[in-house]
Formats: sequence, C-alpha cells, structure tokens
Amino acid sequence: MVLPVVRTRDEAHLYMDLHPCERCQGVDVAWESGLTDDEGVPARRYHGVCGGCQAAREFVFRLPARPSVPGPDDLVFFGGPEHSELFDPGEWRLIADVGIQDGSAPPSGDPAVDADRKRSFALAVAAFDEILKFIPEGGEAVPESSFWTAHGRAAYQQNPAQFRREHLERRRRNFADEMEDRFRDL
Repeated sequence: MVLPVVRTRDEAHLYMDLHPCERCQGVDVAWESGLTDDEGVPARRYHGVCGGCQAAREFVFRLPARPSVPGPDDLVFFGGPEHSELFDPGEWRLIADVGIQDGSAPPSGDPAVDADRKRSFALAVAAFDEILKFIPEGGEAVPESSFWTAHGRAAYQQNPAQFRREHLERRRRNFADEMEDRFRDL
C-alpha cells in the first residue's frame, strides 16, 4: 500500500487529531516523530502512547518531493500549491466550519484563550485555501470527482454551490478580514 503524502507538520497533526485512538477514541498523545522510508521513499513516522488507554499509536506518511515552507505571517500552513492527499475538499470544508465556530466566541480577555481562537480562525482560512487548490486552473468549481470520502461527498451533495470558486474566495476573504478585525491586538 502506498502511503499518503503529508505536506507539513500542521497537516500531519490535524490528520492525527481527527483520527482518534481506536480503543478509547482519545486524541491526547504526546507525538514523537522521526524520519524513515517507505520502499526507499522518504517518510515521517509519528508515534506515541494514547493518554486515555495507554495504547501505542503510530502514523507513517510519505514526504513530498519538495517541502513547502510557511510564510512569516502563516499561523497555520498545510502545504504548497498541490492539493492534499489526506483530506478531500468536503473534509476541508468541515474543518473550516469547526475552525470558524471555535474562533467565533467573544474575546475572553485571557491572552492564551484568545490566541487559540485566533489560531482556529487561521485554520479556517487555511482550510478555504486548501479547498481552492482542488479547482483546476481556469475552472469555476471543485470537480465532483475530487470528493473521495463519505464525509466529503456528503458535504458536496448537501450544497454543491459552496464549492464554486467565487463562493470559496468570498468566504475566505470574509473570514480573513474578520480574523484581522477580531484579533488585531494579538
């Protein structure tokens, strides 16, 4: 079986957070990582112990041919111009929705809590960027064939219009502006 490519640490950790322990459904793991290979192809192995039930946890991902480097203002960075092999556009949309929901609570006055909320908003904005990567150059929408997971297909079938370029770019811009306004002092 060919391992999926993980483009960045943020993408790997998001994937691991969304795939809980099979035994107890916990996600509390102090992940350690190291380089390995998959049939001669560079890979990264993440391993740790589930904080809930002490089960050994492990994920192994291939590394991209060329690594992507985040910009100085990127709070969350999932990868370069290529689209994800771990999440389809519908899953990215669900991830964006959760980030927006988590980040939308009123300011708490606690700098650590507000920084986490800003990161949630940044995650949502980055998720919209990821959806846009699935639209072919010159295309107007994410092709239906890009949705390979049950969650992703369900999100698409519920409202295909939410995967049109114009809609995605407008939503991304609105949330980026709201993040800037809401968290200006952080």
